[in-house]
Amino acid sequence: MSQQQEVHIVLVSNDPQRVYPALTLILASISLGVKAHLYCTMGGLDVIRKDTADKISMPGMPPVSKYVKDAIEAGAYVCACAPSREFLEKMGINEETVLPGVKLEEAIAFLNRALIAARNGGIILFI
Repeated sequence: MSQQQEVHIVLVSNDPQRVYPALTLILASISLGVKAHLYCTMGGLDVIRKDTADKISMPGMPPVSKYVKDAIEAGAYVCACAPSREFLEKMGINEETVLPGVKLEEAIAFLNRALIAARNGGIILFI
């Protein structure tokens, strides 16, 4: 029995030129039947914050919050990721400050998922 292919994207930026391609890859992966994981860290945390996700956009495109919501509804695993939960809290990230469906995760949990996926042919991208 073969493993389902996985794509893990670590988003470290809130630059729309990086954010939109990352979310496009997540949505395209899901449409191909690939498990998709989006880890937002550092500047990428703005993408999943309730107070900033609607402010990130490009001309003629919906705000990033719509793409994140669409990805979650389609089955993507989307999370705020940092060295620890305490670190996330210090950055003002908790269940109340992120978009619905976004998980909070420590870096160790990311590595546990991504390294297993990589051993099985999965892709890990840092954007």
